[in-house]
Amino acid sequence: MTPSPAPGGSLLPTYRYSFDWDAFYQRYPLPDVFAQTVYRWPREQIEALQNQRFLEVMRVGWKNPFYQALWGQAGLAPGDIRSLADIGRLPTYNSDDLKTDQQLHPPFGLLPGYESLQQHLQHAPVKLQTSGGTTGKPRNTLHGTTEWEWNSLGAARALYLQGMRPGDIMQIPATCSLANLGWAMYKACHDYLGVMPVTTGSGLVTASRRQVEVAFDSGVNCWMSFPEYLLRLAQTAREEFGRDIRELNTKMITSFLGPDTEGTLRAQIESLWGCPVYDNYGTNEVGEGAFECSERNGLHFMEDAMYFEILDTETGEPVAPGQVGNLVVTVFHRTLMPTIRFNLRDLGRLVSAERCACGSHFRRMDHFLGRSDNMVRLRGVNVYPMACLPAVRSDPRTTGEWLCEALTVQTDAGPRDEMIVHVEVGAQAGPLGGLREHLEARLKSDLGVSVEVKLVEQGRLDTVANLGEGKANRLLERRPAYMKAQ
Repeated sequence: MTPSPAPGGSLLPTYRYSFDWDAFYQRYPLPDVFAQTVYRWPREQIEALQNQRFLEVMRVGWKNPFYQALWGQAGLAPGDIRSLADIGRLPTYNSDDLKTDQQLHPPFGLLPGYESLQQHLQHAPVKLQTSGGTTGKPRNTLHGTTEWEWNSLGAARALYLQGMRPGDIMQIPATCSLANLGWAMYKACHDYLGVMPVTTGSGLVTASRRQVEVAFDSGVNCWMSFPEYLLRLAQTAREEFGRDIRELNTKMITSFLGPDTEGTLRAQIESLWGCPVYDNYGTNEVGEGAFECSERNGLHFMEDAMYFEILDTETGEPVAPGQVGNLVVTVFHRTLMPTIRFNLRDLGRLVSAERCACGSHFRRMDHFLGRSDNMVRLRGVNVYPMACLPAVRSDPRTTGEWLCEALTVQTDAGPRDEMIVHVEVGAQAGPLGGLREHLEARLKSDLGVSVEVKLVEQGRLDTVANLGEGKANRLLERRPAYMKAQ
């Protein structure tokens, strides 16, 4: 988008004058306008817009050396892709390909689309963010002005549709760091919603006791945090202050519930906090990718800014509606590090393409179901650690925390991969008779294969199962072959 001239003849790449803000908001409406316009368009109009924006991003892609090589190897020429209907002809790529690109062409690879970052910075602001490192070393992602603004605008749209309004006060226990989340929520509140952000950072930055104290002292009525930390804060309020967290009169919580397909995790948080909890899905490449509306019957894809496909994890072919596959995304707002058919390797499934009761025709996905590259193959069955959530939370004697340990054992027939699911039990759980057997039976039913359950005391998994920012790690790899590959 064409920048406007800086006042006084300044030649510095000032952020405020780095692109056309009016054109940006015309293209991607502000939350209240969005809620009454694009979000409520009929399906045919949405698809026409996606087709138009797909062809625009394809023109960017054909000028990019990363895609020139990728698509050239597939035997494609520019005229081969004429509409969104042809998207399946384009090869997908994933985070491994990005890491290879950055290793071969350090430090950021060919994907950014310029010859020199230093030259690019002469006329355009750029910010470096990284992935969370859930399955390995975090990967770098660059954001120009458009990408950085979308990061917060997308979050603001979701928060608005979930009920946040000017005058609210939102506490954000996520650090403004190399990860996107804290920045997105802070800027969404401050820059777009008239909401006061209380940027306490994670529990590593501001202790949980102080988090609760700040909330009560500041009149906080909205929260963004991961489920595990929300449970911890409720416990802290009770044990350290003798107060019920519901005394905050929280209006709403926006979170990332993971595969809470039976609603037990949501119900637990809502019972403790006394308010509705809304689910979201996003990554550092796309920002807010999908979000629950007021109906909370699936997460709406952010369809005017990106196009999602769900592909079979083995064949790469589209799966039928309701079937689980890898989420593959094409992002319309990215020109710096354009994102075209990026296999996120996050598991999802489409739950509806019909009009929602909220009035939107944006397609809806189920909760985030885990990582396809965070999978253990046991006796011919693919086991995803995140899929243990419903079973672990099916008995109130557990804390809801678990960690899967993958290991290789020697048998008479040779080495065999196995999995132990370590499950925390509450300090006040009482008799544990039958709990292990119940969990093993439920996990066998849910996972399709037998696993061993080990019960551990509350707090035992705090260190090994925590990635920081309240985000949980659910797989501990002990398999020699995997550890050697890492």
